[in-house]
Amino acid sequence: MKKIITLKTLLSLLLALSMIFAVVSFTSCSFIEDYMDLMGNKDKNDKDDEDDGDNKERNEFIDGIGGVSETFEGAVSEKSYDTPEDAVEAYIFEEVAGQADAVVLDTESKGELSKKEISSLKIPEDFLEDMVAVEEYEVSYALSEDADAMSGNGLSYDQLKSDKLNKNKKVTVYVIKYTVDWKYFTPAPITGDTISQSYYNSVFNAEKYKNCTMEHSMELTVDMQGTENGQAVNMTMEMNTRQLIKHADGKVYLEQVIESKQDGKTSTSTIYAYLEEVDGKLVCYVKTDPKSDEWMPTDLRNIGFTSLDQLTPFHDQYLDYTYFTKTNYGFALEDENAELYFNQVMGSMAGLGILPDMDIDMFAEYYVSEGVLSGMRMDIDVEFEVAEGDSVVSAKETAVGITTCTDYGTTVVTKPFSE
Repeated sequence: MKKIITLKTLLSLLLALSMIFAVVSFTSCSFIEDYMDLMGNKDKNDKDDEDDGDNKERNEFIDGIGGVSETFEGAVSEKSYDTPEDAVEAYIFEEVAGQADAVVLDTESKGELSKKEISSLKIPEDFLEDMVAVEEYEVSYALSEDADAMSGNGLSYDQLKSDKLNKNKKVTVYVIKYTVDWKYFTPAPITGDTISQSYYNSVFNAEKYKNCTMEHSMELTVDMQGTENGQAVNMTMEMNTRQLIKHADGKVYLEQVIESKQDGKTSTSTIYAYLEEVDGKLVCYVKTDPKSDEWMPTDLRNIGFTSLDQLTPFHDQYLDYTYFTKTNYGFALEDENAELYFNQVMGSMAGLGILPDMDIDMFAEYYVSEGVLSGMRMDIDVEFEVAEGDSVVSAKETAVGITTCTDYGTTVVTKPFSE
């Protein structure tokens, strides 16, 4: 049965979908105000495997961004623990559970590793300084997104191990004993496995993106049809967004063009922005006419931000790392995890009433080169229906996004005007 929401929220819902597309595309700034003003087939089953020879498009994309490569060799916990069991539990909570609640059901020591076994783990030498021993544990654990079921509100341990939990999970955890304490070791993720938080944080470390050039394009189409109070309802919209964003030496240069076509009417929104710190104060200049040489000073809040840090790629735009699967080109958000993420974000949107049932087909591929993101490809198709009384409207929305992030350490930003 279709869920019901009021028709007056339909455009808000379509706008919310557009905002999700922008977040998944990991653009450093999406100028949501422009989306609001204008609002008024790839193969979704393309799986990663060891031989991408048949995927010409993916290989061409990888060639275009200069190849892919990893630098993450693993990590040890910043915090030290009094016992190996404490370190093991911390590993589950910090590197495995993500935003879900977790219960460690059993920890079983497999003993200390030999020098040969330690070497096979490829633990970086820096992590082995002052090492006394490395111990292996097999851990059984359960996850639940039901906070009440996990919070201990009058529930016994046996109740926490009820069918509400997914108990079919085991993982091997390695802990390192130093002189008087323990730390857990997070290995580099293996293709096909869920990535760890340490790997995710390493790739998305904002410090790595303070000097780079990001280019982003997105094609968005919306088709809405139906009847409202006996009258036909038809709306079609196409939106193409192009962004260029350069970061260097505490300065940012941005270009954005949004071309929108709705019911035969075409409009274009263009914005250029330049930001830098002068005498400890952030200044911002904008222009909207590409042919004009006049840049107007403005408050940063007028383009949706309050600090220069917020313009850094991936600032405060983290997703739950457990949604991502390691691939041989980086990692991916696909299949069931893509739909779970999409529904979670939609469910958190305020003011939309009851959300409709949606048919979602989505994937996003993240390409890593030298330990940083150098590219992303995203494709989303969503169909849904809303009803109120005798009025029924169906909608379909499709988005295709391509992002590249290049020129790390070599990007130059110059003031585009003379004062």
